[in-house]
Amino acid sequence: MLLSLSQPSFATLSRSLNRFGAWWLKEFRSLFPDRILQRIAGRGRTLLVVAVDQEDMTLELLTDGFVSTASERTAVRDDALAAIDRFLVSRGLDRLEVDIGLCLAVECAFGRQLLLPAEAGDAIDAIVAQDLAKKTPFKAEDIYSDHVARESAADGKIEIQQWITRRQFVHQALSRLGMSVENLTFIVFNGRGGVQPVPMINLRRQSQARGTWSQWMVPALCCSAIALWLLSGCLRYTNQQAALDRLSTDIAATSSKAAQVRKLFDQLQEKRSALVRLRLQRSEAPGLTDLWEETTRVLPPHSWLTEFRLAETGKRDAQVSLVGYSSAAPSLVGIIDGSRLFFDTALTSPVAFDATEGRERFALQSKVRLPEILKEATR
Repeated sequence: MLLSLSQPSFATLSRSLNRFGAWWLKEFRSLFPDRILQRIAGRGRTLLVVAVDQEDMTLELLTDGFVSTASERTAVRDDALAAIDRFLVSRGLDRLEVDIGLCLAVECAFGRQLLLPAEAGDAIDAIVAQDLAKKTPFKAEDIYSDHVARESAADGKIEIQQWITRRQFVHQALSRLGMSVENLTFIVFNGRGGVQPVPMINLRRQSQARGTWSQWMVPALCCSAIALWLLSGCLRYTNQQAALDRLSTDIAATSSKAAQVRKLFDQLQEKRSALVRLRLQRSEAPGLTDLWEETTRVLPPHSWLTEFRLAETGKRDAQVSLVGYSSAAPSLVGIIDGSRLFFDTALTSPVAFDATEGRERFALQSKVRLPEILKEATR
């Protein structure tokens, strides 16, 4: 039988794994000081933002958190890349080490927000593209767009922030700089300082693969979780094996003690039997206690007595009367008659089944052997 996950179940599992990964990463980072994290992670990519107005061009270096570290204002030239290279070299950088972005006026940006259910988390890009085509007059070939998704803690829905700008705005600015779109990594807009998240259009969304510490740390954390799970399994197996070894040792010790107890019990039984034989031999005739013990010994476990009588029929003769219940009453005649103290055993009334007790009711009597016959039998 094949089992398959439905799409909602898979989406739920994916979101649960993402939450677990985020929690695991957060807890792991909390174990280290900030300086250690920075040394492990390394610095993020440096951003170079190019802004152009009527006469001048502004170059500004930013951290990946959009914090300005250096800036320079120069005249607009046809070869802006040469000016960028000189600016970067003066600060010990190379163009390959930075991401170059174009800064446009905020009027060139169009922003929109969407709210999606949590189940749509695996198809955000496709949904945003379809919604843009259906609900806005923009055509995909005329615009640059990008979006950022974040989960709302209030209702669990996914908040989408999308920014759009026309390609003509970008191409007009680049034509004054003598640059092409291939030289750009992103587009930002004036007035970005107080907006969260930062309005930015990533032009290399699909191909960009940053070697940030979080991207290689997530697989590392997953591997560590698997390693911890395997270690836990090994420790559990080791503990179980140790418990089994201890149990085997305890069983061996207990078996040895049980064998000793059994041996002592057998010896006690032998001594008890010898004592019974000695008492019978020393007595002139079996007493009531002797006959009761002998009856108890030979009576099967499935039978019990409700009445036991000893009567003397002569000077040296005696007989016992037994009344009780048994699962096999007829077989009691041979069993009791085989005793060393009884003989000539017979039923005194027919065997009848008792529905209340669920057994056969019997009544029998047996003669007691004389002492001389008993002594001869025990020699």
